[in-house]
Amino acid sequence: MMGCLGTGCVNDGTAVWVAPDSSPEDPEPEDPNAGLPLPEPDPFLEEYAQVQLEAASMSKEDFLAAYPKPATIDTVSYDPMSAAFMDEIVVFTGMGLEQREVLADKGFVALRDRPARFEEGYHEIYYADLPVLITSDSILYALHRSFDAILMDLELVALEPDLRMLLDETHAALGEAVDGGDLPAGLAAVADDLDVYLTVARTLLEDVEIAPVGGAANLGRAQAILDAAKGRSVASLSLFGATYDYDFSQLTPRGHYEDDPVLTRYFQAMMWLGRTDLPMVLYPPGEPAQLNRSAVEGAVLLHEMMSQADAYERWARIDSVIGRIVGERDSMSPADVGPLLSDLGVGALQMSEVTDEQLMEALIVGNYGLQRIMSQIMYTDPTDPPLRLPRVYQMLGQRFTIDSYVFHNVTYDRVADLRSDDKLTRMLPSELDAQFVLGSNAAAHHLSDELDRYPYQGVLHELRFLVDSHPADFWDGSIYNAWLSGIRALDDASEHDQYPEPMRTDAWLDKSLHTRASSRAELRHDTLLYAKQSYSGGIGCEYPDAYVEPVPAFYARMERLGELGGEMMRDLEAAGYASPGGAAYFDGWTSTMQTLHGIATKELAGEMLSGEEVAFLGGTIEQEIVGCGQVTYDGWYPGLFYDPETVDDYSPTIADVHTAPTDENGNERGWVAHMATGHPILMVMTVPQCDGPRAYLGPINSYHEVLTEGYERLTDSQWLARISTEGDPERPAWTASFMP
Repeated sequence: MMGCLGTGCVNDGTAVWVAPDSSPEDPEPEDPNAGLPLPEPDPFLEEYAQVQLEAASMSKEDFLAAYPKPATIDTVSYDPMSAAFMDEIVVFTGMGLEQREVLADKGFVALRDRPARFEEGYHEIYYADLPVLITSDSILYALHRSFDAILMDLELVALEPDLRMLLDETHAALGEAVDGGDLPAGLAAVADDLDVYLTVARTLLEDVEIAPVGGAANLGRAQAILDAAKGRSVASLSLFGATYDYDFSQLTPRGHYEDDPVLTRYFQAMMWLGRTDLPMVLYPPGEPAQLNRSAVEGAVLLHEMMSQADAYERWARIDSVIGRIVGERDSMSPADVGPLLSDLGVGALQMSEVTDEQLMEALIVGNYGLQRIMSQIMYTDPTDPPLRLPRVYQMLGQRFTIDSYVFHNVTYDRVADLRSDDKLTRMLPSELDAQFVLGSNAAAHHLSDELDRYPYQGVLHELRFLVDSHPADFWDGSIYNAWLSGIRALDDASEHDQYPEPMRTDAWLDKSLHTRASSRAELRHDTLLYAKQSYSGGIGCEYPDAYVEPVPAFYARMERLGELGGEMMRDLEAAGYASPGGAAYFDGWTSTMQTLHGIATKELAGEMLSGEEVAFLGGTIEQEIVGCGQVTYDGWYPGLFYDPETVDDYSPTIADVHTAPTDENGNERGWVAHMATGHPILMVMTVPQCDGPRAYLGPINSYHEVLTEGYERLTDSQWLARISTEGDPERPAWTASFMP
């Protein structure tokens, strides 16, 4: 998870210190190609160099001018209150005066009154014989629910059993090596550390007392760590030659791991394996890099035990599944140990033949263990240069995600005023940071006051360039990235001029920002274990009319996500990871997105829908009462859910996305920033037609931001209890333009 930084100076050895980027720690390797002609210039690097020059002198005014909002209209040119079905919608929703004023001005409005669930919103509109609006929010909510369910299936039938066998077999191999005296004497301490590491992981996974394979001292060390894990707070951890502050609050089960005992234990074990570093190279401030040989030897010994147990393939399967879902690793892994040994020219149990100098050079030159997102608590003085992240090994490390990378770079101590290189003590990010870098220029303009306080506009400029430069294969590289790609498409500038008038107002830019943020909250909720944190018919009833939110680029990206999901599920089935109906589900999703894409394209072009398309929209959702009062749903919208029988199950979601140990004055806070969704709300949208404006009604998501102290990480059940008793908290100020 993304890292935690605090201000202040700590010299008691409980925190890993790393040095600035400019320190002379990494030796310059000899260039074996020094006599060859220079390669052709790289156009990307040349363009990025220009962006860096711009960022180094960019003022806030320059920044906002470089990223203007799309051309908008102040008010719609027609009278929305005269729209067909408006009187019925006003009565149905109980629309207030302030809401009617926004509707009359902007052509749409979001209402604070809420249905309990998305499908309830749709079928209430159906029973009321009102025109329905198919919203992007409802599509993204179905994606969240289905993705979460598919991931749970994979974890229960494949990942958890494979992890259990991987740990059991590797630990047993270590025991045999220790008992048989097969390990070199110099690895005794490292073997003890590995024993403790695996004992903790297995105990967390199996919830029974696991005996270490080493001596009684290892049992005491493992128990101390397990006691700290139960405490769910920050405590010192000493393992593999390093001592540092470890945030055990991250082991709090949350998301879909909260209620199922098997998934709860799996979550804790994976969080331990994903966050516990073997720091191989440390960067003390102002000093040369320091080799931590114990961590390297621990990684090599673990690799050897996995190999002796024939367990490496289990690790590779787990790693592959997580990679397809979330993305690439952000640390050295077992897959990198073989290449390192080849570089060194030794076997796993011959590390004593390698000098520290040879080992350091191999690690540095080979770029082993590089991190892009901080994952542990580190303290630094605001006057010191930025920290360098240690080079680390993790058995099943959490994954690099582009949105966490943004949060990492816009908070202390990475963020700076590039005009002066002064570090900025900005401890908490804003969701607007991520949304701007993901393509929303409107988000930048909402950051104006923040940029007055923390002039980090140059950093945002560089990050936006880097994200915009990612090729298509990056966005196709994982379901996580494809989801973000869909969110980005909600602000596709190429479609803006074709939008109906309500969608060309400033208020709609904010509505789009709200949709993007709520969907990213659901994405982070579903993947919080794996994504590295920066430290949602009755007889005689029908829809008299229907309108699809016309964002064709969004539906095209969702169609591509369905194709990627189908490919992933078929590959997993071929590898023995069966998920019942997974491939068929994604095939159905793809087909529905193709239909919605076609309808949205016709809407923007002013073309008539075919009879089949009209019938499709009329069959969005129907409710039936069968048997002894059992409610079932039919229609294409329930078909977007992996398990249609759970379509009426709803639980607001919350996910912690960033941690800040201190405030800007160095006072301990343990701030944890959360993104959350509440119950859906209804939105009224009017669209001019040849015979006058028509009004439509549909559900959208509800986005919230929550900050806790003392490293408190809220679970879904705690969040639901809070909003059930206290009501929804205030939404971000920028939502007032469309949600009065």
